[in-house]
Amino acid sequence: MTSRRSILMGLMATGLSGCDALPSIGGSQSEPPSDSTGGEHQHPNEDIRPRVAEITSLAVEDVTGGAIVLATALPTTQGWFKPELVNDAPDGKPVDGVLSYSFRAVPPRETQLQSTQQSRVLTAALFVPDAGLGGVRRIQVNGVMNSRSVQP
Repeated sequence: MTSRRSILMGLMATGLSGCDALPSIGGSQSEPPSDSTGGEHQHPNEDIRPRVAEITSLAVEDVTGGAIVLATALPTTQGWFKPELVNDAPDGKPVDGVLSYSFRAVPPRETQLQSTQQSRVLTAALFVPDAGLGGVRRIQVNGVMNSRSVQP
């Protein structure tokens, strides 16, 4: 029985190791790809993914060492994936006490149906350390049609 459990756990770990469709809640941030072609360098916060149409909810939860920003959005059609909150400020710092993020996701490659609201919901979370919350009076998440804000 122990060997079956070990094999099952190994298969699950291998199968799930490639999954990155879930938003990360960790404080780590990926580095922008290096431009080895010698061409014009893209600014690290210039994300090519479009903003999602509508922000439906926003919450901030205090946790040890910082806060978790949790946003829910509604794209116009099904099939959007890899949602992420992307800092709007070039240096990642608050502007006039507002820490602003764009809710971005990858649109589907092919035309998709609009379908039901429940089938289109996307959620993204982001950990903001205490050091990043200094002087922040409001956290705002922007979509195409609206934005929502909360006090941390």
